Amino acid sequence: MEQGLDYDKLLLHSDPLVEALKREIELFHGGDQIEIAIQNCPNLTVQANRDRIEMIAQEFENISYSLGGKGTSFWMREYKKYSNLTGSYLNDNRDSWIVGVYEWSQLFAFYKLWSQDFVWTNEADYDTLELKSYRFRIGVHRLSTPTDLVLITEELRGVADRHPDLDIVTYQQSRAIADQLNVILSSTITNDTLAMFCMFCVALIFIPNPICALFITLAMVTIDIGVIGFLSLWSVKLDPISMITIIMSIGFSIEFSAHITHGFVSNENNLSAFDRCVDAMEKLAWPGTENLFSLNHFLNLTFSVVHGSLSTILGVFVLAFIDSYMVLVFFKTISLVLIIGAWHALMLLPILLSICIPIIEKLSDASRKASDRRRKLKENKN
Repeated sequence: MEQGLDYDKLLLHSDPLVEALKREIELFHGGDQIEIAIQNCPNLTVQANRDRIEMIAQEFENISYSLGGKGTSFWMREYKKYSNLTGSYLNDNRDSWIVGVYEWSQLFAFYKLWSQDFVWTNEADYDTLELKSYRFRIGVHRLSTPTDLVLITEELRGVADRHPDLDIVTYQQSRAIADQLNVILSSTITNDTLAMFCMFCVALIFIPNPICALFITLAMVTIDIGVIGFLSLWSVKLDPISMITIIMSIGFSIEFSAHITHGFVSNENNLSAFDRCVDAMEKLAWPGTENLFSLNHFLNLTFSVVHGSLSTILGVFVLAFIDSYMVLVFFKTISLVLIIGAWHALMLLPILLSICIPIIEKLSDASRKASDRRRKLKENKN
């Protein structure tokens, strides 16, 4: 399932901003500028430190989606060019790399371009003037999908983490979206797992049979997987809105399966597993059918579940005509949960119960008989 939230989906389709966003994507597609700040500036009068800063800039230029050196705006390179053009000789001292850089950034021709890229201390006194931190920029392109934002954010932070002593911070306009997408998948999986565990506990309380509670949980898992798969085919991306509806769907998915399973467990044990499944479905149907295995009986048995799902779908069907992405995702999720949940309750779950429960009961009886034999042998020895 693709991740990402398109800006235009937060608006009504009739909103004029939708067209403006489309034009922006069409004309300015996939480009961005990354701000890189070195907050703990090393002593630039040392040649090795300057070489290291240049190496770090090249590391950032070599990440994926980068424009390379042609997309970089780095004051140190421009300062060296200015010195060469003016015939200045740069020495390894304060006059060249502290005072000289400060005066260069304050020149009228460069003030607006470079003065905001430095943080100085003691600007009033050249003897104690120090460069505390500075920033530079790199250009990136071909950011076509939200996944690209996540990947480039990870690479930027990876380069910064390799130099912890410099306290490097990176920033881009789309960083908030990248951070959101970076956690949305893990958050969805975690919340889904917790919700299913809670529903398993509830099922175990009201249906005191661990095996049947396990079948209900398996039904919830498969229903949730089916909902996610069909939502993906229905052009729904994994975003905060779809995450909420997917988690909410877990509560809906248990309804029909829990009714069928509870009816199965509440039957008399002297009935076969198949008869218990049929009787469980009979309890959910309109009464008045005499022939237990007739076609009309089966239709009546299943009609209540079908009626319940269809009535709910018809109840939310009006939402399909509302011009809102959030409402449409809700409608799609509820419809899928009810359809897939009804199919599980009417087809899959009865088949599993009728096949697996006899096997489990036979194994349980065999285990109990073996335990009785061991107990009798132990008593005879005593």
